[in-house]
Amino acid sequence: MSAPSRSRAKVAGPLLRYRVMAIVTGTLLLLLVLVAVPIKYWGDHPGPTAIIGVTHGFLFMVYLLATLDLGIRLRWNPIKLVIVMACGTIPFASLIAERRITREVQAGE
Repeated sequence: MSAPSRSRAKVAGPLLRYRVMAIVTGTLLLLLVLVAVPIKYWGDHPGPTAIIGVTHGFLFMVYLLATLDLGIRLRWNPIKLVIVMACGTIPFASLIAERRITREVQAGE
């Protein structure tokens, strides 16, 4: 097995897990901010906020672990790792970061 194919195999699983979690976390955060919170305050119905908020919070922890795993395998510096992790807290940021990280990893292989 050549060196590039070994490095691809080394990050293929972690990259896929990171991508899935970044998309899921980003989508849930957008649903929370753009749909559930307005329903809570304008419609006086807190149900969606409670459900989506708790789900996003739990899956954000999984996102952090997936990002940490990928960052360790790719030997990111700590600042980059923290920035990518923080992207899960800003609407649209995890979706943008996911595209950039995927392109970066695929270009480096």
